[in-house]
Amino acid sequence: MRHRRVRVIVSLLALTLPLAAAPEITAQPRTPVKIAVLRAAFVYFTPYVAEAKGFFAQHGLDAQLIYFRSGAETTTAVVSGSTEFGALATEHVTQVRDQGLRLKAIVANLTDSPFTLIVRKEVELPNAARGYPQVVRDLKGLKLGITGRGASTDFTLRFLVKEAGLDPDKDVTIIATGGIATSLAALQKGDIQGYLAFEPIQSQAIHGLGIAKPVIDIRKGEGPRLLHEYAYNSMVAKEEYLDANPETARRMVAAVLDTHRFLADPKNFEETVKVAEKYFEGINPALLRQILQESLKGYRPVITRQAVANIGEMLRFAGLVKRAPAYEEVVDTRYAPIRFP
Repeated sequence: MRHRRVRVIVSLLALTLPLAAAPEITAQPRTPVKIAVLRAAFVYFTPYVAEAKGFFAQHGLDAQLIYFRSGAETTTAVVSGSTEFGALATEHVTQVRDQGLRLKAIVANLTDSPFTLIVRKEVELPNAARGYPQVVRDLKGLKLGITGRGASTDFTLRFLVKEAGLDPDKDVTIIATGGIATSLAALQKGDIQGYLAFEPIQSQAIHGLGIAKPVIDIRKGEGPRLLHEYAYNSMVAKEEYLDANPETARRMVAAVLDTHRFLADPKNFEETVKVAEKYFEGINPALLRQILQESLKGYRPVITRQAVANIGEMLRFAGLVKRAPAYEEVVDTRYAPIRFP
């Protein structure tokens, strides 16, 4: 019996010792990438969440968010090569390709157009009941704010004004007011009477400060039909970078897809609120929750063919591109998801 016990102990040691002596598995080094984004804007909430919840790291990316003041600046960062990726308005891919620069979108961060055209409360809107585009004609002679020249706010506002029958260069004055804080300040002081707003600007101006009212809210299906099926913001990179770094591109798409799954699950709402509190300091907590509840439906990854067609048609109508590009010119089909459960 004693010999039998010894044999059992020896057998157990033989099974456990190799495990104890095995060298520690070293984690593979993550690929460093820089991503151009804007600061404290819900348009860019997907990369904020991917950073905060570790989805970039889980897919082998050492991702650094680089902050800029406008979409034009983020586009310049990607085109110049100072960042490998950018969370850009998908329209910019179409626009720069028209200029011979080759960028491609690989996954959407936000599909819905995020804009609400707002004005100061005292601005009269006699055509408000008639809706779009008639109500936009009431803005003739006003100073209207955008983030910056060449930004998505710029050419979207020009499109809205032009489709309403006004000349964006003569009938209104378009003023670049910069980021969220400076734009809100310009609206509050009356330096501008209106603004093409995205969250949190519209909610802060309308509900927080009580200084503005909506003219058209594109998120609610108001405004032009071309903006109703859209792919507003996407992860974008230079075509030559995507060709040379296919595995990094796949990892980026996988990280963004995991982020969308997280945001789509109602069980994660409280965690999502905590992420928002980190990136959007100083916003009333109740207002922050309201913004999230209204915005979450727009965080989807698929860039549809109709969305790209609508982007091209909008830019062509606004005179910003010579022709609407084909889907494959805008979206890298090697990486882009075609469905999302």
